Amino acid sequence: MKRSALSVILVVALLLLFVPHHAYAQDTTLTVLAAASLTDAFEEIGRVFEAANPGVNVEFQFGASSDLAAQLAEGAPADIFASANNRQMQVAKDAGRIEGKTYTFAKNRLVVIVPADNPADIETLHDLSNDGVLLVIAAEGVPVRDYTNAMVDKLVDVAGYGEEFKTAFFNNVVSEEDTVRQVTAKVALGEADAGLVYVSDVTPDIAEDVKMISVPDAYNTLATYPIGITNDSPNKELTQAFIDYVLSDAGQDILVAWNFISVRIPEIPNTISLPSDGTLHVGGQVYNPLILTMDNLRAYPSQTAEVMYLGGEDTVSASFTGVLLWDILSSAQVNFNADVGNDKLGFYIVATGGNGFQAVIAWGEIDPEFGNQPILVAFEKDGTALDAPQLVVPGDDRGGRYVSGLVSLEVRDAPPVE
Repeated sequence: MKRSALSVILVVALLLLFVPHHAYAQDTTLTVLAAASLTDAFEEIGRVFEAANPGVNVEFQFGASSDLAAQLAEGAPADIFASANNRQMQVAKDAGRIEGKTYTFAKNRLVVIVPADNPADIETLHDLSNDGVLLVIAAEGVPVRDYTNAMVDKLVDVAGYGEEFKTAFFNNVVSEEDTVRQVTAKVALGEADAGLVYVSDVTPDIAEDVKMISVPDAYNTLATYPIGITNDSPNKELTQAFIDYVLSDAGQDILVAWNFISVRIPEIPNTISLPSDGTLHVGGQVYNPLILTMDNLRAYPSQTAEVMYLGGEDTVSASFTGVLLWDILSSAQVNFNADVGNDKLGFYIVATGGNGFQAVIAWGEIDPEFGNQPILVAFEKDGTALDAPQLVVPGDDRGGRYVSGLVSLEVRDAPPVE
């Protein structure tokens, strides 16, 4: 159901309390080029910003980020560019159209949508490869298509999917749309059996017309939205004020209300709790905390490591089967700061056993771009199922970090520099 005019008025009135007020010359126009997926959230932000700044008119041009970046490169006038991925922001930067710093202001998740009556009986990602499915996705270059391609590429390495799934998936594509909102509209109107969009695209006006099917976190990719000021904006103070509001708590609350993920960094307790429910808890600086049973771990792609290490004075040789720590934390979706170069290298993982024993793994050890170490969360040793998960660090000469009875994986960030 659409929001009533009264509710919008009340929301605006409350948010005005938290927006800095300035006076500008009559009919000062702020032109914002923004990704189509931002339409509803930015229109609401624009209304609040205008009400707080008499004389300012915020004009939006929504479209595919790739089209907007191309327009900027060709000299289109604008004050602000808000893209649905960093690739298109870089296009605008390379054309000399973005001045100064850019800011990551929101994140998003990919989701499958089908018509409410689900005529093709689609229940899982694998069903998208079934014969006769009419699939609609965004065109190449549109950010949501980049995230869709990344999802399909990840599934190629999953048992039961493979290259056959990828081939069938793209053979089922009957339309490639210029914007994510066009994908959403076709599915909502029943013109396709399924589409790949962002969670935020399932807005109140179509919520009853579609059904969402989640993309498992192991195969999903968080969409990252950057925003920046153009090189020829005539009013840098005003444009910066708009960006500051988008990044403020009030602006972030509007984005969250429209199903975006806030970029605010949550407060993390100084202590780590010791779970006692027989499961593995994955938390800390993550968007998607996990609680995993042994059966959950077995559902991930697994691999076996033959290891040898010193346990005290004894040499231990063993074969462990389990899940890459990297895969688990990718599912949890770590809250990196996209505006800080190699921010992830300041992150670390605290592995805690049921007896309180702890060991630390640096993020750089497991990141494929750096150490790429195949550290495992094992569920089997020498062909026998373990009673509880065990951390396995194949590169270690000693077994000190082979945390048994693993109950917690907490992702933490290095303290800030003053």
